[in-house]
Formats: sequence, C-alpha cells, structure tokens
Amino acid sequence: MPLPDSAPRSPRDAERPHVPSSPVEEGVLVARSALRLAIKNRIILLTLRDETPWSDLTMIELARREIETLREELTQTAERLEAASATPRRLFGLSRRAAANRRQDAEHQRTRARILRGVVDRLREIEDDPAQTHALLAVAREETLAELTQARLIPRGAEQSEEERRASIDAVKEDLREMLALQQLRDLPEGY
Repeated sequence: MPLPDSAPRSPRDAERPHVPSSPVEEGVLVARSALRLAIKNRIILLTLRDETPWSDLTMIELARREIETLREELTQTAERLEAASATPRRLFGLSRRAAANRRQDAEHQRTRARILRGVVDRLREIEDDPAQTHALLAVAREETLAELTQARLIPRGAEQSEEERRASIDAVKEDLREMLALQQLRDLPEGY
C-alpha cells in the first residue's frame, strides 16, 4: 500500500512494517489476512482432498466467494452493533457513572459498526477489481506452496511424473494427518 504522501521511501523506512493510518485500514489488513488464510485452506482442500488441478478461473471464483462471505459476515456484525447501540436502554434509576458507561458503550458500538462498514466497502473494491483479487490469490497461493513444501519437500517448477506427483501428494497428506493427530492429542484434557 503506497504511503499517503508521494515522497519516496528511504531504505530505513523500507525495513519498517506499514503502520495503518486509520481503523478502517487496520481492519482491511486483518480482513486480508483472514481472506488469505481462508483461501489457503480452500486451496489445500481442493488440491489434496479433491485432487483438483490448479485453474486460475476456479481459484479466482473461489477468492471472490471468500471475499463475499467475509463481507456478509462483517455486514451482519455491523447491523447487530447498530441495533444494539440504537436500543433504548433504561437509564432512570442508574447512577451517573452507569448511565455514562451505557452511553459510552453505545458510542463504541456505533464506531465499530462504522469501521466495519468501511472495511466492507474496501472488500467490495477488492472483489470488483480483478487485479486486486488476483494479487490476493497470488499471495495466498505462494503462502500455500511455501507451507506445503515445508511440510514435505515437493519440487516446485520441476516436471514430475504422475507417479512422483502422486507420491508427493500422499506424503503431504500423511504429514497433515500426523499434524492433526498431534493437535488432537494436545487438545485432550489432562489425565487421558
């Protein structure tokens, strides 16, 4: 994301992470991260479980569906916050502090709803812009490949025979099964 001003970045600035300039921008960063994770999970399921070969058109549609799902969830949350902040609450009989706290809570809910609506608008822009959607998908794909190659070294870019490809995918599936089994063991209550 470019800096607000047009000044070139110094080499020292290039090393610093981008700091969001607004709560909406911060929300968009979180939403993009959630989208990349959701897309990565879907890519893994399609590739390993369903053995679907990569198709740019399929994956772009998958990314758009994930964006739409997140937009709907954020819109519903914003609506709930708006409804909760608009609900008249009995303030009679409350201490001044309790009444002030309720008013402050309502203002916080309205602010969160405005931020969520801003994030939803930005997600709509990403969904409607093929270049932004493709960029999001490309990052998710690279992260997926990096994770899978860490799980089991699969040659990237090298031609594989069908037998080698099948053996690599089976090895990754086995690694994922082992990781899941270990996680399930960690989740057991003590004493088992």
